[in-house]
Amino acid sequence: MQAVTASLAVEYAGLSVSGHVRDHNEDRIGWAALDGDTAFVMPAQEYTLEQAVATSEQGLVFAVADGLGGYGGGDVAAGLAVEACLDHTQKNVGSGRVSGTLRGAFNRANQAIFDAAIGGRGGRKMQSTLSALAITPGEAHLAHVGDSRVYRRHHGELEVLTSDHSQVMELLRMHIITPEQAIDHPARYALTRSVGGDITVRVDIRSERLDSGDTFLLCSDGLWSNVTASEITDALAHPPADACERLVKLALDRGGDDNATAMVIRVREAGQRPESPQGWRRLFS
Repeated sequence: MQAVTASLAVEYAGLSVSGHVRDHNEDRIGWAALDGDTAFVMPAQEYTLEQAVATSEQGLVFAVADGLGGYGGGDVAAGLAVEACLDHTQKNVGSGRVSGTLRGAFNRANQAIFDAAIGGRGGRKMQSTLSALAITPGEAHLAHVGDSRVYRRHHGELEVLTSDHSQVMELLRMHIITPEQAIDHPARYALTRSVGGDITVRVDIRSERLDSGDTFLLCSDGLWSNVTASEITDALAHPPADACERLVKLALDRGGDDNATAMVIRVREAGQRPESPQGWRRLFS
């Protein structure tokens, strides 16, 4: 798939499966053009996103969410999270910094889930993770809550751009447990932050320079917990659709005990970041 703007060219693909154990899929993926008025959100069943074409002068936003099954309504929560995030970002991206728009989008997603739970739609305590990547000419902007992840392959090297909001990660940060102990620790699935879990949400925000050739992976924990960093690095060297299929197949071959979702975005042309107004002109821009 290829999306082309006047100064930004991106190809992307997405794949989500229920796995071998879960009876339904509570992961959701979606994308939207920042200067458009429509967005795509993966439907409830298993889905492969292929050969879609989108054009945008401002950029694109991608999102992945993983509903928390333990509280019920995880699929509803994940769908609301992605829908609200994409909708808010589209409608408000020109009103300020992209990072601020993403923060507002996550607050909107949090409120949408919280209101739906109170109103009896889905589970009463339904929650979700949410990770979003907005790509604009010359820049990549991330927002993140939970334990879904965003990776970047940059000049052949892999980097995790998000930090898991989980109890086991907190234990690792405090050096209470080792990475080896974390693999099978009973707290590895217990989140310290989620979208919809409370009336407010703390969001991690990050902006990076965007280079041609950068490749991003947005994925749920059902995928990254079953593959290695080297396998992700190798997969992201392939075209996005092939990369998604390779990674999801690995997760399924290793048990497929959770929903597994991958969205891969490759930057063909990064474009140029607009120059900021200088001096007195900044006051009137």
